[in-house]
Amino acid sequence: MKNLFTYLIILFCLTSQISIAQVDSYADGYFFHRNSLPTKIVITYNDIEGSPYLYEEFSDAIIYSRDTQAVKLPLRYNIYTNEMEYQLDGTTYTIGNPFIINKIILGEQVFVYLKFIGKGGYFELLETGKCFLVQKRSIKYNPPEGPKAIQGTNIPPKFTKEPDEYYIILNDSTPIKVENLKSLLNALSDQKTSLENFIEKEKIKNVKRENLIQIIKYYNSL
Repeated sequence: MKNLFTYLIILFCLTSQISIAQVDSYADGYFFHRNSLPTKIVITYNDIEGSPYLYEEFSDAIIYSRDTQAVKLPLRYNIYTNEMEYQLDGTTYTIGNPFIINKIILGEQVFVYLKFIGKGGYFELLETGKCFLVQKRSIKYNPPEGPKAIQGTNIPPKFTKEPDEYYIILNDSTPIKVENLKSLLNALSDQKTSLENFIEKEKIKNVKRENLIQIIKYYNSL
């Protein structure tokens, strides 16, 4: 797991630099398209209720590849397929080779592709420092069902949101899934007393996104 933490440290440095200066020029979209092969044309979900996307509409994003090239393209995140989709000349493609991705800046959010956690995928980077905090989203596909005795009608297919997952990464340790406050405190045992006092002072009761960001930000300041 040392390679994962080293990668995140490099990512942290690059992200810090981005906050200081804007990118002056971008690589050609066609160059990125060729390097992200094998891409595929995206299917539509017109007959399915709900949405598989973080945001339905495309937004301008800056995509940084491992060769430090940056490209600006309209992009959206398909949570269900765990893919980033971009538009080029009016056609929508997926990033077919996510391993070339360093990070993606989508609005105010930063996404990284991590193959080390679970089956791998895109994670939102929430906090950086001696402890990294990342968020994994999930969407479930519910297939159509035939008519039931009470309802008497068919139930159409539907996308439903699943609970988000959060992981912390410390030094060269294995990524740890945050289940609750107890598991978080056990993982950050070197500052357990300070964190317990902070959690009590801030009246934090659960591991919601905003609470985790607050706790990890405080931990990184110690």
